This record gives sequence, structure tokens and C-alpha cells, in this order.
Amino acid sequence: MPEVRYARIAAIFLRTEIQYAMAYRANFTFGIVRLFIVVGTSIGAALILFQYTDAMNGWTLPQMIALLGVYYLVQGLADLMFMPSVTKLMEQVRLGTLDFVLLKPANSQFLVSTRYVEPTQIASVIVGAAVVALGASRMQPSPALSDALSFALALACGVALVYSLLIAIGTLAFWFVRMDNLLVIFSSLIEAGRFPVDIYPGWLRATLSTLVPIGIAVTVPAQAISGRVDALGLATIVLVGAGSLVFTAWFWRRGLRSYTGASA
Repeated sequence: MPEVRYARIAAIFLRTEIQYAMAYRANFTFGIVRLFIVVGTSIGAALILFQYTDAMNGWTLPQMIALLGVYYLVQGLADLMFMPSVTKLMEQVRLGTLDFVLLKPANSQFLVSTRYVEPTQIASVIVGAAVVALGASRMQPSPALSDALSFALALACGVALVYSLLIAIGTLAFWFVRMDNLLVIFSSLIEAGRFPVDIYPGWLRATLSTLVPIGIAVTVPAQAISGRVDALGLATIVLVGAGSLVFTAWFWRRGLRSYTGASA
């Protein structure tokens, strides 16, 4: 089955990058230590903030902790595979070395999306999931099974949105060659996902829900685990997530037509 084949390819890429990272264990260890410091600082800031209030725009402390967990989970998944792969894609387009990828007997979009991995971000994914579980365990009432299922679905769609945006940014390199600063802007805006999108002013809320959908990718799953998302809201993020994947696949194929390769 094609799905099994691609899963094996992704596993090979991941194993290769982990082996490479293990060659520099001190750097790998310090990366994980840094992660725990950042996550601990974020949770500590939330604890201090909620000493002075019971809720922030309708968000309680357990819900805010769950949202922080979703943020680190989504960011970890993006930085684990998508961000390093897109960064490398831009370099390959600029140097004309993408030919080596296009000649391989596999889907080119899949290969450029999964080839490069940042192993330290595996810890971010695990820690993010643990923080979500911590926040959910403190919620009153506790999340129901339907909330957990809604959370899983909303999270998958949120990750699809972030993936689609990153691949779209990378695809722009076929026309504009250097788009590195756009990735820097994306990395800066993604920091806003640490807080619920509905606490921001209208213009910023619209930006974080459309142009840079980190607000949807993080806030909606956190709302889902809190039981605050109805069927319409869940259906909307599913449609948007699926639509973003379809658009990205089309945009990628369109971009490939403009690629001139090493012969240019």
C-alpha cells in the first residue's frame, strides 16, 4: 500500500536524523534543557497571572494550561519536520539541487515535507501533550470522551493548516527564490499562539485566523478539550483544514512548472 510505503520512508528519514543528532549529544541535551526552561517559564507566567484573576476573557487556569500545551504540541510538530524541510527546500530551489528530489520515484511534495527533521522537537511534542493532559486533568467538569475526540480532530486539522501555510511559503520560492524573511515573520507571529486568539484586537485576531492561522490551529483544539466547540465550529475547522491541503497540493504542482532546475 502507498501509505505504508510512505510511512516507512518517513521513518527512515527520522531515524537518520536522530542518528545524526546523537553524534552531538551535548547539543541535543542542551536543546531539551532549553525546551523545559521555556515551557516551565510559560506555565509559571500563567500561574502568576491567575493569582490576580479567576479567568481571562472566559479562559480559566486549567484551560490556559491546556492551550499552552497545544501551542507547544503544534509548534513542536511544525519545527520537528515542516520548518527544517521548508528551509531546505528554499535552499534547494535557489541552488538548483531540487532536481535530485524530483527524480526520485515518490511524491515530491511528500519528500520535501519530511526529508529533514529536528529531533530535539520530539521532546516538544511529548511535553506539549503532557501539558495538555495536565490542564485537562484540572478542568471542572472533566472533559468527556466526545471532547477528547473533538480535540484530536481539531488538532489534526490545526497541524494541517500550519503545514499547508509552510509549504505554501516554501513553494513561493519557485517564483521569488529567496523567501527566508517570510519564514522569520511566520516564526515571530506563531509566538502569538501562546494566548487565546479571542483576547487580541480585531485586526490581529483576523490575521491569526486567516493569513497566519496559528490562532485557529491552537485555540480551537484547546476550546475542544474544554468542551467549548460546537458541531458547527468543528465542521468549519475540518473543512478549512481539508481545503488547505487540497490548495497546497495544487499550489505545489503549479510551482513545479516554474522550476528551472540546475540547467538554468
